Amino acid sequence: MSSQNATRNRLFTPPFAAVASAQLFSLLGEAILKFVLPLYLLNLSGSATLYGIVVACAFLPYIFLTPIGGALADRVNKKYVMAALDLVMAVSALAYVLLSQTADLVVLTIVILMLLYAAQSVYQPTVQSSVPSVVAHDGIPSATAIVTQVSALTGLVGPVVGGLVFGFFGVMPIVIVSIAAFFVSSILIILFVKIPPVKHESTGSPLGVLKSDIKEAAAFLKQNPIMGKTILLATVINFVSSAFIMVGTPYMITEVLGLSNQLMGFAEASLALGGLIGGILISVKPGLFPITRAPRFLFGAALGFVPIAVVMAAGIGPMATYAILLVSLTWIMAMCSMFSIIGISFLQMETPSDLIGKVIALTMSAANVALPVGQLVYGVGFDAVSVPVLAVCVVLVMLVISVFAAKTFRKEFGSGTETEAEATPCEKPASETIPL
Repeated sequence: MSSQNATRNRLFTPPFAAVASAQLFSLLGEAILKFVLPLYLLNLSGSATLYGIVVACAFLPYIFLTPIGGALADRVNKKYVMAALDLVMAVSALAYVLLSQTADLVVLTIVILMLLYAAQSVYQPTVQSSVPSVVAHDGIPSATAIVTQVSALTGLVGPVVGGLVFGFFGVMPIVIVSIAAFFVSSILIILFVKIPPVKHESTGSPLGVLKSDIKEAAAFLKQNPIMGKTILLATVINFVSSAFIMVGTPYMITEVLGLSNQLMGFAEASLALGGLIGGILISVKPGLFPITRAPRFLFGAALGFVPIAVVMAAGIGPMATYAILLVSLTWIMAMCSMFSIIGISFLQMETPSDLIGKVIALTMSAANVALPVGQLVYGVGFDAVSVPVLAVCVVLVMLVISVFAAKTFRKEFGSGTETEAEATPCEKPASETIPL
């Protein structure tokens, strides 16, 4: 018991609490806007293709700017980076309010969402790379799980608040709520967040330094093949599973079932609830989730798509179908969240401190490059093919991915002994530690 209390004391430090609190408000504003703005267009057009195009285009800056964000996170004071980005997102949301009556709504929505994703491409690596700086080394898995829970909590509250306010009062009031959340986050960061800066010696132009940083991180990943394989898994999962959920959930609920935006908000919240549950399970007992167990969660996620295929083909009542969708989506996100936390913790604990931001950024960028492609594919697919057929395809591909992941991790780390199972999610026997 005393050792657990000591771990909690090393984890819940004032700097970490400040980072988590600021992240809560920032991601809340972001979650509201990312949910409401595309849904508003879907309501107006009724086109899954247009919805897929909008969310895919908006996501592009996140892919290309995330490596830059990682380099900035390692070289620039993280406190000022996060505060500035919150102000950028606040100004972007304000621009939507001012221009929505005069500009083309599709173009404006894409531009504003691109600005939000661009800001998050730097914000997220900054938050993730700050964790090892504000908690003890043995608290990193739990801290990562808490950061993930904060993200899931905002994803839970944001769509519910967004759906309710949007449904009753329209789009503008909820955009104003997001602006206020970004300003609160920026103030919290400026007043309370303290992150020790990391000193770097650099020569040459900023572009040259950036290219050198990215090459250094890429070289490190190349020397550690298991990390590359983990990134490959995340990339395929995003293409197959995440893109289906992001495009399919609003399409199934608002267009196929004909249900309200408020109910769509609760569906979006169920996704975040699943992520929250997965984060809680790992943060409470991280030793039960070594890296070798990660493929089990991919298999579990695959099974979660089976009820979606069945219920969408059965033709039962909309509300009964909706209830089953909520349970399935919660389960899928819990499984994916646990896989994600284990993978991120693995990277954080195995990467040198001066490379963490860049490595995480490259990982996120590589994994997310498949998401807009998948969104475009599913956007066209949902208009051309029935939902059950697409869901069955997802089940089959996810099962193949889980088998590949199991063989990959078993070959790298062994079959997983009792000793390993008691380690943290990212720890391995000393003889199997990846060389740095």
